Amino acid sequence: MAVKFIDLNDSYKIKTATEDIIVDVQIGDGQVGAYSIFLGQKFISANTPANLDKKANVKGKSTIVSVTVADVLEETNWTSMTVFVKEDESKTTYGPYKALAENHLDTVIFSLKLINE
Repeated sequence: MAVKFIDLNDSYKIKTATEDIIVDVQIGDGQVGAYSIFLGQKFISANTPANLDKKANVKGKSTIVSVTVADVLEETNWTSMTVFVKEDESKTTYGPYKALAENHLDTVIFSLKLINE
């Protein structure tokens, strides 16, 4: 069983000064997995939406989303993850990012680094 790493970079434009910034993850293609969310070097959440706080505490820092997906379906080896960033009524979607596991039961690790502007 092999492990495949997918490194991704993007940026997030903060919309408001007063609303909390919430980050959530969806693992797709019928596969299973787990995720962790960090703000800079600080661990914020695992397997639940993360409240990063307001603009003053987030701007200039990186949000790092690490997702481990295990290929469990015999029918397909495709894996994917989508990251959602919400502020009040505004929602920004990153992905879905897809990767093919080479063999059945392989693992794919996605790492998304968002620069908060």
